[in-house]
Amino acid sequence: MAVTTPAPPQQPPPQQQVPPPSGLDDPALAVAVAAALVAGPGVTVAATINALKAHFILTPIALAAIAETFGLVSEHPPPVTGVIGPASEQTSRMNLARRAQYVIAAARRVMSATMAARANGQPMTGAVRAQLERERRFYAQHTAAMWNRARAAGQTDMAALEHGNLLGWNTIIDKRTSAECRAADGWNFYATAMPGIGFPGSVHPGCRCFPSAPHPGGRLLPGSRTTRYARAA
Repeated sequence: MAVTTPAPPQQPPPQQQVPPPSGLDDPALAVAVAAALVAGPGVTVAATINALKAHFILTPIALAAIAETFGLVSEHPPPVTGVIGPASEQTSRMNLARRAQYVIAAARRVMSATMAARANGQPMTGAVRAQLERERRFYAQHTAAMWNRARAAGQTDMAALEHGNLLGWNTIIDKRTSAECRAADGWNFYATAMPGIGFPGSVHPGCRCFPSAPHPGGRLLPGSRTTRYARAA
């Protein structure tokens, strides 16, 4: 009679190391950073960090990362575009929120680079410097996107002055046209309620879409719904 040897008990998989919380995941942190950014160049990095320390539980490495990225962003503010109308106002708020979100996201990347260098026995200063160099390139792209949104919003506000709050979306159709822009062609939107894909001209870099008088019978783009202004249009 064959004797069956019982299989050795399986060992449970080792638990993955979970990094300790840094405090960067607090949703209110981006709001506080946005408030510091809107305060203008008079607010120093040190004053901002002290204010964050007073209201948030942040690790020293997270605070150091925020200090670096906040300094980068505050030293290179976006160009002043002004507010022409409701589209510009919405876009201005969006751009401010995106800048604050960028500070937090960039701080996470700087912190990750610092921790990786420390874990590998490499100089942390060099790792931070290399990551900040990458962040400068990222932020240049971010600034260009903000400018593109502001330009498109100004174009929408000017069209609203001529045609009213309800406007039509127009797309230049050729082989360069993106799927999002092609799908939006012929639809309508409100200047007071940014569509989900943004205002025409801001969908992506090089977007050539533009606003016009509303298309008769055109459907309303998703996201551009507001009862208050729909009745007035």
